[in-house]
Amino acid sequence: MDAEIDTMPNGIFLIRWDEVEGGIIYLKFPEDLEIPNPVVQQITISHNFTESYIITEEKKWNSVSYYNEKKEIIIVLVLSKFDDGNDYLEILEKFNQEIDKLTEEEKLKETLEAMFHISLDAFRTTDEVITKLSNEVAFLKTREYDYEVKFDFITKTNHLPVKSKILFLLAIKDLVKLEDFKKVIMTKKQWLLSVLETLVKNNVVGYDSEKDSYYLRV
Repeated sequence: MDAEIDTMPNGIFLIRWDEVEGGIIYLKFPEDLEIPNPVVQQITISHNFTESYIITEEKKWNSVSYYNEKKEIIIVLVLSKFDDGNDYLEILEKFNQEIDKLTEEEKLKETLEAMFHISLDAFRTTDEVITKLSNEVAFLKTREYDYEVKFDFITKTNHLPVKSKILFLLAIKDLVKLEDFKKVIMTKKQWLLSVLETLVKNNVVGYDSEKDSYYLRV
């Protein structure tokens, strides 16, 4: 992806309630993660001590969070500008389940770091899939163009009968109108219709009356 586009989770932290200060950061990873206090208070107030998922999107902030009522903490995954919080709800749920299992407080930080790396792995997997699909689409578009160029070359020669040219065109396009055949196959309209009718009669080609188009029966 473009190096200038920031699209990767930035960190994860936990919020606990303090009677004097309100929401306070209890643990965070990485240690140098910058978290504005107003955002901490906003997330704390939004959850209102109720188990819930909340996606917080501000001008310079993007996160998804969950309040764990049993542990009385808010789990916050800090996202980058172009991340979609909905993509990370499952990861947050897994982290919440891990926290419920913990009986030793000192293991909480270790789990926090592990879950952050899982979120990074999930991002990389998604990014790789998208990149692969994009490359495949680009390849298919290139192949389609190549086929069209080759077909154009074939139709301009006199070495193939009209029937073969019709089948070539239907092989690379799902639906073809009569007008489209006429544009690329240089023959009389009456003869073109005659050949198409024969192909339809022999169940080689089909005709869609609603779309006024011909298609290959495969």
